[in-house]
Amino acid sequence: MPRRLVLLVVVVAVAWLGFRAVQAFDQDRHAAQAAAVLAAPDKVAYQLSPAADQASGELAYRPSTWLSVIDLRGLEPVAGHERYLVFLRNWAGWTLAGAARPAADGTAQVRSAAEPRPPTIYEVVVTRAVDDATSVPHGQPVLHWFDGSLGPPRAVPFDFARGT
Repeated sequence: MPRRLVLLVVVVAVAWLGFRAVQAFDQDRHAAQAAAVLAAPDKVAYQLSPAADQASGELAYRPSTWLSVIDLRGLEPVAGHERYLVFLRNWAGWTLAGAARPAADGTAQVRSAAEPRPPTIYEVVVTRAVDDATSVPHGQPVLHWFDGSLGPPRAVPFDFARGT
């Protein structure tokens, strides 16, 4: 009897994990959630300032949700292993939220439902570089947003020259 019970528990656990995995990787569901954030009347949005080119972007989220949506437009094509990297900063430090290749029309979207929670973000940096899995911004700066009033008292914008 104990073997059958253990086998049943294992089968149920594997089925549950399989179901959760399908949900976790459902791109259509993620795109629909992001569209709902962008269309919401209560969305909070911050415009990202271009560093040098015609790119533009926006960080958006809904209060009391974990989903941050970073919409990017006017991006130049990338080659090889290059990507547009989106870094988010809150009181705990920097996080690499995601990497994207632009579509043919120069648009891309990065969605993050992990830490940092959207209301705690006070700086966003978008760069063009090869993703080396570090959380500190690196590469060619493309877009930037900083609001010191949302950060700690001595918060200053990221300085690319110093890497801090």
